[in-house]
Amino acid sequence: MQNPFEENTAPVRTTFLTILCILTFIWNAVQLYTGIRRVFMPEAIMAEKEQSNEMMMDIMSKYMSASDFEKFEESRGQMDAMFEKKQLITGGVANLVSGMLLILGGIWMWGLRKKGFYVYLAGNAVGVLAPIILLGGSMGWSIGIFSLINAALFSGLYALHLKSFS
Repeated sequence: MQNPFEENTAPVRTTFLTILCILTFIWNAVQLYTGIRRVFMPEAIMAEKEQSNEMMMDIMSKYMSASDFEKFEESRGQMDAMFEKKQLITGGVANLVSGMLLILGGIWMWGLRKKGFYVYLAGNAVGVLAPIILLGGSMGWSIGIFSLINAALFSGLYALHLKSFS
C-alpha cells in the first residue's frame, strides 16, 4: 500500500499531450480504414471515382469554356492514375504501414514512453515519402508536401513534450 504522505513522483501526462494523442488516434483510425478499403476493395473505389468523374464532367461542361474544359480534361489524367487498381493497393499498403506506426507511436506516447516519439516519426516518414515515390509528378509531390506540413506540425508539438517522456 502506498503511503498517503509520500509525494507521487510518477510522470503525469499533460492535457495538451492527451489531446494530441487523441487527435492522432482519430486521424490514423481514418487512415487505417482508408488503407483497408484501398487494399481489399479497390474495385468499389474505382467505381465511386468513375461516378464522381461523370458528375464533375457534367457540371464542368456547363460552366467552363471549351478551351478551359479541354485543359481540365488533360489535367485529370494524373488524378485518374491514382485510382488504378495497382496504385490503390500499393497506396493502401503504405497507408496501413504508416497508420499502424503512427498509432503505435501514439499509444507509447500516451504511456509517456520516448520510443513512441521515434516510431511516430517513422510513421510520418512513410506517410510523406510514399505518395512522392508511388505517384510522383505534381500530384505525388503535393500530397507529400501536405503530409510533410501536417507531420512537422504534430511532430513539433509532440517534441515539446519529450522531457516528460521516459
